[in-house]
Amino acid sequence: MKKLILLSLALCLVIGFIVYWRWARAIPLGESDFLMVGDIANHTGNPDFDDSLREALRVSLSQSPYLNLVTDDRIRAVLVLAGKPPEASLTPSLAQEICERAGAKAYLTGQATKKESRYAFELEVRQCPGGTRMAHASGEGARADQVIHQLGLAATKLRASLGEREATLKKYDMPLERATTPVPAALKLYEQARKTIRDKGDLEAVPVYKQSVDLDSRFAMARSGLAVSYYNLSQMALAGDEIRQAFEAGDRQTVRERLNIQTLYYDLAQGDIEKAIEGYKEYICIYPRDSVALGNLSSEFFVIGDYEQAAQFAEQALKLDPDSAAWYENDSIALLALGRTQDAEQVLKEAFSRKLDDAALHSNLYSVAFVKGDTALMQEQLAWAQGKASGQDSLLGAQADTEAYFGHLKKAREYTRKAINAALASDLKESAAIWAATAAIRESVFGYPSEAQKSADEAMKLTPGSKDVRALVALVAARSGNAAQAQSTTDDLRALYVSNTAMQKAWLPVIRAQLDLRNHRSEQAVQQLEIALPYEKGQLTGNSSDSCMIPAYLRGEAEMALQKGHQAAMEFQKIEANPGVIGNCWSGALARLEKARAQAAAQATSDAKLSYQQFLTLWKDADPDLPLLKQAKLEAAKLH
Repeated sequence: MKKLILLSLALCLVIGFIVYWRWARAIPLGESDFLMVGDIANHTGNPDFDDSLREALRVSLSQSPYLNLVTDDRIRAVLVLAGKPPEASLTPSLAQEICERAGAKAYLTGQATKKESRYAFELEVRQCPGGTRMAHASGEGARADQVIHQLGLAATKLRASLGEREATLKKYDMPLERATTPVPAALKLYEQARKTIRDKGDLEAVPVYKQSVDLDSRFAMARSGLAVSYYNLSQMALAGDEIRQAFEAGDRQTVRERLNIQTLYYDLAQGDIEKAIEGYKEYICIYPRDSVALGNLSSEFFVIGDYEQAAQFAEQALKLDPDSAAWYENDSIALLALGRTQDAEQVLKEAFSRKLDDAALHSNLYSVAFVKGDTALMQEQLAWAQGKASGQDSLLGAQADTEAYFGHLKKAREYTRKAINAALASDLKESAAIWAATAAIRESVFGYPSEAQKSADEAMKLTPGSKDVRALVALVAARSGNAAQAQSTTDDLRALYVSNTAMQKAWLPVIRAQLDLRNHRSEQAVQQLEIALPYEKGQLTGNSSDSCMIPAYLRGEAEMALQKGHQAAMEFQKIEANPGVIGNCWSGALARLEKARAQAAAQATSDAKLSYQQFLTLWKDADPDLPLLKQAKLEAAKLH
């Protein structure tokens, strides 16, 4: 009996020791746990190490498919909620507090010092709550560039200590000086650019990114960041050039960054949406908790008009990173396109409640307000943009579209000029050209060919290399009967953008169809537009967040020319039935008039009367001298 009691007691002691040992020794991170990277205090006297060491470490740790890092957006949001400045230094004591609030399992901090002629650093990972040390690494180097290399080796050691398997450590372990840059000053500028985006926006970040790549022209991450900023600013030609250079620096990328740059290259440089979607899916397969991959994938579905999937992936990105303005932007515009206007507005309200504030969020709220018919809310967004270098032109351009939608063409011209001037004042030449080219299309369909040509010429002078501008200008030329210009531009676009999905499968068929319509080849026009059918709801122009559904509009015109009034009416009704896709585009208003004409041609007189009445009510305050308005009144009168 005594022996059994002693054995049981011994067993209890062993179990107790194991429990204590496991409690005292921090358990490595699990695959769903998050690690927060705090600051690396710089005591070296070398200012190039300010922020750059933390950024280098973040990049090195990000190679891991096992570790999940708390995003900087999330850290900033939690700092604000804790009553701290958003750029507060994450010292060990503050890091522990923010770590718990951010829902992370552990935090990393460290310091760099200089001992005689050598730089040295110490890093440690501690559990939160509690502060139990989970991992430690150190290193030193005689030169600044050697410190970057040693920091990468230390990061690999930390990854192993935190539970990552040797197989992925070997597979995803690019030397840090190649993954980023061996030039600490360039890395510091890269981190400054990322901070500038968070604080002031992409426009102010562009010159900082440029300084970084000036110091290291093959710094792929800086090139990629610059490309994304250009994309966000709708400078698509510049975005394509930068991502191409990033793509060519393939030996300077981690696996994660290579997947990101490769997919951005397919999108921004080649416009191959199918390859971009495949690339992002591969990216997500390896890094399933990467919000950037999920959010960027949502963007690809806007081009092809698949708003269900756009919303789905944007919402997955939001779950992982609820403090990124970009994913609220994607989700809200996708929901609006799906007709879920209230949900779209709620998403934007959630973004603003988190103190997120940028031009795209306000542009999206303007679009929501337009669909709701909330003029006051639209004016609030327009007032917000007043005087802002980044965002003013886009909201002025939106107001120009709104004025045209209601037949206020003179006001639309005024706002277009304001939008162009605002874009030029911010050196956003391609944006200015897009506003001019958009006005050219509008002038053309409203019956002002000379004004359309002036706007088209202005657009081409501003950015002759923009594929979006050239496509719009070619469509204007085709509609106005300038077949030679339209054909020449079409031939160039077909040769230059062989892999571009929107160009080959939407824009070129649309331009050819318009040429066919102008030359009374309506059957051929319908055949061309069948090619564009899968993309007719897509956002085909640059980084715009709406679609005019031009393929459907031209298909309706072609059916009318073939005296198929019923089929034509269905095409125009299709446009009218998608207000969240069309937004305030001219086609949304004119589809009502064209539907009335199609119904009259199909002998559906009562339906035609109602449609004419709806259009004339919409244009009750329109400029009285508009040819379209005068003709509509005459046609409506004949039905009574």
